[in-house]
Amino acid sequence: MRTRIVRLTVLVTAVAFAVFGIPLAVGLAKYFIDDQSAQLERLAEATATSVSSNLATPRLPAATQRDPSMQIGVYDRTGTRVGGTGPTRADPMVNAALAGVNTRSMLDGRFAVAVPVADGDLITGAVVATETTTDVVGRIALTWAFMLALGAAALISAWLLARRQARRLAAPLQDLSLAAQRLGSGDFTVHTEPTGIPEIDSVNASVNDTASRLGALVERERAFSADTSHQLRTPLAGLRLQLEAALDTPGADQSQAIRESLTSVDRLQATIEDLLMLARNNQRRAAEPLDIAVLVDDLAQRWRGTAAWRDRPLSIDVAEPAPIGYLSGAGAGQILAVLLDNAAQHGRGAVTIAFWDARPGSDGDRRHRPRRRADGRPEPTFPAAGQLGQS
Repeated sequence: MRTRIVRLTVLVTAVAFAVFGIPLAVGLAKYFIDDQSAQLERLAEATATSVSSNLATPRLPAATQRDPSMQIGVYDRTGTRVGGTGPTRADPMVNAALAGVNTRSMLDGRFAVAVPVADGDLITGAVVATETTTDVVGRIALTWAFMLALGAAALISAWLLARRQARRLAAPLQDLSLAAQRLGSGDFTVHTEPTGIPEIDSVNASVNDTASRLGALVERERAFSADTSHQLRTPLAGLRLQLEAALDTPGADQSQAIRESLTSVDRLQATIEDLLMLARNNQRRAAEPLDIAVLVDDLAQRWRGTAAWRDRPLSIDVAEPAPIGYLSGAGAGQILAVLLDNAAQHGRGAVTIAFWDARPGSDGDRRHRPRRRADGRPEPTFPAAGQLGQS
């Protein structure tokens, strides 16, 4: 990319210089030639004025003696050279001047100008002034060399500027490419920094947002996998025990066992749906209080399939009046399911779940403060249930 930027910039600069420089160089060359011809024409007209009164023995201007590159020829009315240097007989330029026309042309590789000599209204002769092209060519060559030097300086400046700009543009894109590679390999912690280039910063912001979204999505899926493994292990074990008990018990009502198993399957499906909703973060905070009765009934159904066979009764204590809490039903159900699973796996004896208002200063807070045993140690309380009632 850097090389393409540099090449394109230098090419554009070269084209621009050519488009503007070549016509300018041609125009300057024409200007120098016209200026030289104009000088020769003024010299020839001055000579024609000075020799008009004495054409037989003309006196040439001193300029021709000071500058050897400049020559003047004086011709009479018949086209014969009567003074100065030049062709002995009249050529087309002299004939045109004798006809009263100023003429500019090249003569033997020299700039030449021919003007008529007039005595009143009568043309009595002609003057031809010539000069070598060395001076004009030198001026044109010097000007063109200066223009080429400016063009080279412009190209070098464009090259240096293009390299700097290419680095400024390519570096953020390289960082963006590395970030995209890391994102593709599963690193969702990538973060690109602002560059000051709006277009690249827009892409950087999109990459950062995509990385954040993918990271959150993967984290939710991992949480779902872990929660599913934890939440379904115990219900599946209970379902298996129900089915095995129905098969191993003589005379057992198979239809009742199947109905109870289907009920357990429904609870498993509801658990999976709740976990999916929680993992995808699609649940919304309830606008109405949590339905404690529905939650209590679900807890009783869960315990019936998990710990009842171990002869561990479940006691549910709901304070009067019932506490008011705002929480997703799915979230509350999963929290209590984890607590019940822990109680089934790691506890002994009866299990009690209490619901009360644990806000400081409430009746439920005073009623359920820890009581002291005879040895001074506090009796166990239910902080997890209390936290749920407070939510």
